[in-house]
Amino acid sequence: MYGFAGFMAAAKKSGLWDCITWTAGVSGSCWTIAAYYTIAKHDISKLVDHYMTVASELAHPMSMYALDKVARSKRGIYFLIGPLVSKAQKSIIGLSVMDLYSTLTATYQLLSREPKGRLSRATFQWSKLWQRSGIDKALEPMPILAAVRRVPRYSYEPKTISTKAIAIQNDNIARNMDPMRNGSENKSKASSKKMFQYFEISPLEIGSPDLSRYVPTWSWGRTFISGHSVDRRPEQSFSLLLGQCTSAPAGPLTECIKALLVSIPKDTVMARLVAMLNRFLQSKRLEGFWGNPIRAGHDPNPFYGLEKPAMAREHTSEHTSYRSRATEPEVTERRSLMTMTNSPAVDLPPWEAQGRTRLMDCGMANNLPNHVLARPERGVDIFISFDSSSDVQTGAAVQRLHHFAADFDFELQEATEVFHSPRRNVELSWDHGLEVESRYLNQYARVFRGTRESGKTIYIIYCPLLPNGINPNFNPSLPSQPRQTSCGHQTKSKACLQQLKRISPIML
Repeated sequence: MYGFAGFMAAAKKSGLWDCITWTAGVSGSCWTIAAYYTIAKHDISKLVDHYMTVASELAHPMSMYALDKVARSKRGIYFLIGPLVSKAQKSIIGLSVMDLYSTLTATYQLLSREPKGRLSRATFQWSKLWQRSGIDKALEPMPILAAVRRVPRYSYEPKTISTKAIAIQNDNIARNMDPMRNGSENKSKASSKKMFQYFEISPLEIGSPDLSRYVPTWSWGRTFISGHSVDRRPEQSFSLLLGQCTSAPAGPLTECIKALLVSIPKDTVMARLVAMLNRFLQSKRLEGFWGNPIRAGHDPNPFYGLEKPAMAREHTSEHTSYRSRATEPEVTERRSLMTMTNSPAVDLPPWEAQGRTRLMDCGMANNLPNHVLARPERGVDIFISFDSSSDVQTGAAVQRLHHFAADFDFELQEATEVFHSPRRNVELSWDHGLEVESRYLNQYARVFRGTRESGKTIYIIYCPLLPNGINPNFNPSLPSQPRQTSCGHQTKSKACLQQLKRISPIML
């Protein structure tokens, strides 16, 4: 969240922001995008000042301090409880714990601190940004929030008693036709439960490029049957949507373990215990085990009862922890399977049989917004990926880029040296700063090139948040820094003011 604000400030300062057509985020970056387009009113200085104030409070958005601060603000109770009451009264779905999480985190993050704490109705009307922000006049990039849902077990299959039998039969046919699949039967069983469909949330529409279905943003939350709305409720509060994009607490047990492995200091008793638990789950092939009683908030599925669109993708995204870089035979296999599934396998028309949908944090899938940006209609040539993830130094981030390319059936090749050679900062004179810069000099900006199936060449410029010689004692990937015990523990929603100040010079 804070890291993306620094990247935006650097893009503004260099003039890059004016050249951007779309800006998309996942997880905590969704809060940054929301704050920039609402309470900051496109002023990056206001956004940074706002986050400086929020960080100085040293409070988690789910803490009693945050609840009290929102409740005491002007109309705070209305925006905290109102969306929940409205959803409970008008929706056939009901409420969940994550709905309360959504309103509490969003109201605390978007609570204006200057000159006096207050919330406004305009802040929570996401669909109105099209005109209010000047996006319709190309004054600002189009903001897109990314989320995922687990692929329904029999999504787009006829709802009959023989559905499971048909699925098993088709699986056996594909296995017999492809000898490669016989050798990787166990791998297929493990990966079949780790598929996600991407959803994009923009001021204009909400939908999935994997389903090739979209509805107007102001209609999300209504009940749809076969593409027709059966009620006329007003636009759902933006806080509920924002909460679903950042619903990390509703993730599977394996995600919690992965986060702990990254954040816990190595060579400690806790690190060894968590590593043992992780190895146990892998040995028992329980990577797909959810193991979390908290479930993501759900809404009526606007695509319920619709026939499968012709352009829907059968295979979208697998979890990055269990998928290696796709080889050429695997890409060929995936293309042949997609060709097979595009032809009608049954006489009855396939349809979306899920009456509700649960959107979740993209960190559970590929942790990248590239999937929604890569829609063919957008014709994106250059992706600029700013990465401030906790695992940015482990190599997993670059691996996710290759996973993204594999999902779209092409390969990425590094082309950094074709464009530029890394240059040292001539202003650095401290030995420790020079040492840090030398260690990461070739990793601050990397360029990848790939050619999509359409023949279009795309470039991905990958810019991770790494230790920098300007501030060599600050490692942004660590949850806390030595000799800073007063700052306490840092998560995506809680950071020390001193640490936030250290990010700014690194970015700028």
